[in-house]
Amino acid sequence: MAPVFALEPLRLPVFGLAGAVISLAVFLLLQRSIVELRRRHSGRREPVLTRLLYEALQSTPVQPEPLLRLGRRDRKLVRSILLRLALDLRGDTGESISELYRLLGFLQRDLARLTSGLASIRARAAADLGLVRSPQAIPALLKALNDRDVRVRQASVWAVGQVGDPSVLRGLVGLLEDRNLLVAHRAQEVLADRGREVADAIVAFAGTSSSRSGRLAAIELIGWLRLTTAADLLLEFMDDIDPEVRVKSVKAAAAIGDPRFLQSFSGGLDDSSWAVRCQAAKGLSLYGSPDTVPGLNRALRDRHWWVRFYAATALAEAGPFGAEALQAALQDPEPPVRDMARYLLERAQLIPALP
Repeated sequence: MAPVFALEPLRLPVFGLAGAVISLAVFLLLQRSIVELRRRHSGRREPVLTRLLYEALQSTPVQPEPLLRLGRRDRKLVRSILLRLALDLRGDTGESISELYRLLGFLQRDLARLTSGLASIRARAAADLGLVRSPQAIPALLKALNDRDVRVRQASVWAVGQVGDPSVLRGLVGLLEDRNLLVAHRAQEVLADRGREVADAIVAFAGTSSSRSGRLAAIELIGWLRLTTAADLLLEFMDDIDPEVRVKSVKAAAAIGDPRFLQSFSGGLDDSSWAVRCQAAKGLSLYGSPDTVPGLNRALRDRHWWVRFYAATALAEAGPFGAEALQAALQDPEPPVRDMARYLLERAQLIPALP
């Protein structure tokens, strides 16, 4: 056993470590107590402040005077309640929330936060401005689209999509070819929601963009939004040298379902890319035309399962001629062909015919 005097040099470090542990425990206890006090204060004051907010919002014009006399902590809680309301309410009430947010000085504060040195604060400010949908924030949000931090740019793209009119939304179309894919995907998400308002800009961008990723994103939007004005462009893209452009173009055309695509879908059954053949067969299932049976019959013998599946599905939709082709395939020497034909025929028997 070590003598006592040999442990003497360790006494101060041990006492120091014990003091640090005790200090940390006290700090955590105080922090928890403060959080609990704030929670209780919020729970007590929120019903009162919510009632004041509703009274102010229901006035015409909006009356912010009772809320302007509140203290700092109550004003912070009012701002939080307004943002939650803005998330759920639209129309005239949404405009009243935006106006009250401005009159209480919260809008100006968010605009100032957009110039903060911390990217997290700038991103949060952009998101809050998008929630309240204040048109006065548009110039600052458009400037934030060029922020050096990707989080701020993402939040700003979303906010512009919430606030902007069609003239502003057109600026988001060019972001489909942004060098940062996170920003480009966020622009695509926004345009998937509001892209019909700028359909001409999306179609024009798809036809002129030199960015492969941007063009592919625009083609996807054309399909998601079912932009019939892009039919001629999609017909051109179906012969593109890039197989992914062909795939997405055929898929978008299938979503639109224009009769002009019928011949191109039939030609797509012989494409070198199995994904194109798959989407072409899927597109042909929309028409139920007996003229497509010979090509679908060949596709039923494709080496890829998904091509065979969609070819068989299209044959099942092609009336008596398609059903006859599936019946004949039951005698095919290749087991995958027989199995697929049997599956579709049995499936058709299980699904009752519509009156």
